[in-house]
Amino acid sequence: MRPIFKIVLIVILLALTLGILYFSVTRNFSSSVNDGTQAEGEFDYYQFKPFDLKKFDISATILLPDETAGIGTTFTPEMLHDEGSHLWQLQLGRNFIIHIEDLGQLTDVYSDFRTSLLKSTAFTITPLVDTDSLLVYSRALSKQYQKEEQETFHLFAVKFIDGRSYQFRNREEGNTKEEILFMQKSIESIK
Repeated sequence: MRPIFKIVLIVILLALTLGILYFSVTRNFSSSVNDGTQAEGEFDYYQFKPFDLKKFDISATILLPDETAGIGTTFTPEMLHDEGSHLWQLQLGRNFIIHIEDLGQLTDVYSDFRTSLLKSTAFTITPLVDTDSLLVYSRALSKQYQKEEQETFHLFAVKFIDGRSYQFRNREEGNTKEEILFMQKSIESIK
């Protein structure tokens, strides 16, 4: 075999190897959890499992993060609900808690909440995701009320399911950014 032929063959094999490596890295990178800037249809729900809300009188299914998500969720979701009540608490471990409220026919709840929240002088509010039915935001006491800024992350959403409005929010004391982004993806998955 001629030396020039060996060199050309090595260059071709090296180019093929680098091309395969490049495409596998970019493909894996695009399926990771993002900070809320990725388009809704692009998110890969491989760390989520479906949870049927129909047995709790809500005609929908939600995708919840499983134990591999690394945010302290448990294997089995727990739904707390008093029969006849319009309030539910969906819990997946100590920190993943979504409060659900049946608002009936009310339609202006989201815009009213968003308007009053953004006018707050007690808190500094920074929206991370702001759509027509979902608000993910960070909240910190205004500088005049604290010396060190302590930021918490929150979610507020209203979904229309079978002609009824349902409000979804996390716990009042807030969550970490990673936890709230998983909650955001769960809320967006409701069908």
